[in-house]
Amino acid sequence: MDIISHTFTGIAVGTLSATVSNSSWKNKGLIILIGALGGALPDIDAISLWSKFDSTIGSFLGLSHSGREIYFGKFWYSHHAFMHSLITPILIILLISITKTIIRREFKINKILKRIKKNRFLNLAFFLGFLCHLLEDMPTPSSVWSGVNLFFPSSNYIGGFGNIWWWNNYDLVLIIIGVILLNLTINLIPAHYHKIKVRSCISVFVFGITLFLIQINTRTTDFSYNGHTNNYYNYELQSKNIQRDILGENLFEIMTNIDNKIPLNF
Repeated sequence: MDIISHTFTGIAVGTLSATVSNSSWKNKGLIILIGALGGALPDIDAISLWSKFDSTIGSFLGLSHSGREIYFGKFWYSHHAFMHSLITPILIILLISITKTIIRREFKINKILKRIKKNRFLNLAFFLGFLCHLLEDMPTPSSVWSGVNLFFPSSNYIGGFGNIWWWNNYDLVLIIIGVILLNLTINLIPAHYHKIKVRSCISVFVFGITLFLIQINTRTTDFSYNGHTNNYYNYELQSKNIQRDILGENLFEIMTNIDNKIPLNF
């Protein structure tokens, strides 16, 4: 899926973690922001497609392969590799916690664990946002990667099922946005109804996941392909036609107009 959808998913996860935290709106806002970061971060490995990658980062690191070769390759730093694994968010959380304890000159195991526990809702939002990104990439086509390297450093890639196209999944985006809006609305309920709020947000999230899975598994087109394909633009057209059938002409046109105004695949 695209970076925008992944980021929205991270926000949705963040609203759930924020609700469980039962903290101030300031802290909830930070939790939601961290969830969004977790949802978007895995695709930072796509930086190798940056037009100036070879003359800057590639040159600085002395890489023997071009950015394009790296992106479509199976190096540990390629797209869908290390940055698309479960170990990455865990390492990031540990690294941040260790760094903070060093800065405060409190480098002890118990201090690190205490900091992780203290920031548990931030860490939860980040980890779940990151995890959802990996799961959302699995139903996309196999292409050159055959899924994501979920259990790095294992060489096995999981996914590439081809249930959905890379982008143009407006129905899925609308489900995610619906979850976000409902959970934010639930958070307006007074704090002393915390248990009700948590149960309500979990119910909304589970319902959203259920709708999401139904939509993914009821596409009328098999988008599966390995390596590269000559039918790329035909698949993209079919994906848009599916959206037109699902959303209806009016809503489809609204989503398409929004899509055309955003300088990213959506």
